Amino acid sequence: MQSEASSHTEVTDATIADDEATIEQMKELKFNEKNLIIYTPPGVNEELSARFLSSFAFVTFKRRSPGLLKDLITFLRDREPEIIKECGDYAHFDLKRTIWSLELLRGEMINNDEFQIFRVKAPDTASWNKFLMNLSEDRRQWFSAVWLHAECYMYRRIWSIFQRSETLVNYDYFGDQKMSAARRVTPQMKDVLEATRMLARSKENFQDLLKLSAWGNRYDLSMTDAGPSAKIFRQISRYDKDLLADQSSDIWKDLTEACDPVYVDIVCDNAGFELFADLLLAEYIIESGLARRVRFHVKAIPWFISDVTHQDFLWLLDYFRKHCIPEFRAFGKRIQGYLRDRSFILCDKSYFWTSGHDCSQMKRVQPCLYVFISEAALVIFKGDLNYRKLLGDINYISTAKFSDCLRGFQPTSVCALRVIKSDIYCGLPVCTVDWLTEDNPDWMISGEKAVIQVAIKHRLSSDVLV
Repeated sequence: MQSEASSHTEVTDATIADDEATIEQMKELKFNEKNLIIYTPPGVNEELSARFLSSFAFVTFKRRSPGLLKDLITFLRDREPEIIKECGDYAHFDLKRTIWSLELLRGEMINNDEFQIFRVKAPDTASWNKFLMNLSEDRRQWFSAVWLHAECYMYRRIWSIFQRSETLVNYDYFGDQKMSAARRVTPQMKDVLEATRMLARSKENFQDLLKLSAWGNRYDLSMTDAGPSAKIFRQISRYDKDLLADQSSDIWKDLTEACDPVYVDIVCDNAGFELFADLLLAEYIIESGLARRVRFHVKAIPWFISDVTHQDFLWLLDYFRKHCIPEFRAFGKRIQGYLRDRSFILCDKSYFWTSGHDCSQMKRVQPCLYVFISEAALVIFKGDLNYRKLLGDINYISTAKFSDCLRGFQPTSVCALRVIKSDIYCGLPVCTVDWLTEDNPDWMISGEKAVIQVAIKHRLSSDVLV
C-alpha cells in the first residue's frame, strides 16, 4: 500500500511539474507573439536587440537583468543596518522608496514597457532625455531597442532611483561587491606584482603586459565571481591559443614610432584585478619611456556592476598604500607619485561613457572629449561594453576589418583589449566563428576567447600638444 501511495504521489508531482512547464511555455509563446520576437538570427549589419530570440540580448532582458535587479533589492534589504550606519537613520525610509522603485523598474522590463524620460536633475539628464526622444518609436522598449541603448538605460535608471533620495545619493550600491572582489584576489595580485618588477624595455615584455591587461577583463562581476590563476602572468603565453586576434606587435610598432609628446589613454572597464593589470601596463609604459603620460578614463556613476569609478580607482590606490604587504605599499606609493607628477592622470568625469551613444557619435555629442582623446598617440578601450560602444552593437561579418567597423571613429590609433562575452565581433580569421560554434555554440558568451585589435592612425609631427 505504501509503495502504491508513494508511486501515486510521484505521478501527481510529475503531472504538476509538467502542467507548470506547459503554462510557462504558453506564457513565453504569448510574450513572444505580443512583442514580435524574431526566431531567426539577426542579419548582417543589423543592430542587435532582444527581439532576436537566439541572441544574448534576449537572455539579458528575459533573465539576467531581472535577476540582477532582484539581487540588488535583496542586497539592500539584507544590508539595511550597515547602510543606515553609513548613510544615516533616514536611509531607512529612503531604502523603502528605493526598493519600491527598483521593483517597478523590474516590472517595466519584464512587461516590455516603453522607456521613460529622466526627471531627476543631474549633469547628464538633458542629454539622456534628448537621446531617448530621438529614438524611433519602435526603439523605445526593452526588447526592441538596440541592446546597447537598453542596457545603458537600465543602469542609468538604477542610478536615477538612488539620486531621488537625500541619504543614498552618493551611495555606491555595487561598491561592496567591487571591494570584496579586489580583496579576494590579493594573493594573485601579489604574485603578478612580483613577476612584473624591473622588466626591461622590450617588445616581448610590452606584449605580455598588454595581454595581461586584456585577460584581466575576464574577471567581470556581472559574469563570474571567479578570480584569475595565481600564475597568470608567468604563464601568459598559455593563453595565446585563445587569442582570436593578436595585433600586439602592431601596437608596439605604433607606439615606438609615435611623434613626441606621446600620450596613451586607457578607457577602463572593471575595477579590482583588471584595474590592477591596467596600472601595471601603464607603469611599464612610463618606466620604459614608451609614453610621457597615461590618462585613465573611468565611469562617472556606478555602472554594469563592476566598472571602475573615480571612487574605485582611489580606493584601490589607498588599498595598496596601506596594505601590510611591503610590495603593495611600494607599488601604491609609486602610483601616487605618478599621479602627483602627472605621469598618470585620472581624467575628469565624462558622462559620455555612461550615455547610450556609441563612439561613432562622440565627435558630434561630446566634441571636447573627442579632441582630448585626439591628443593621445593611442587610446586603449578595455572590455566588452567598450567594444560594443566601438561597434555600435552592429552584427558585422566576423571577418570585417576592425577599422571599418569603427564607422569613422578614429581620433587617433584605437586599440581594443577585449575578452569576448557577447555575440558581437569583427576582424576574425576566415571560418573562425564557424569552427568555434560547431565546437561550442555558446563560445561567444563564455569569456574564454579574447582579441587584441588596433586601427592605426599616425599623428603628424606638426600636431603640437599643450
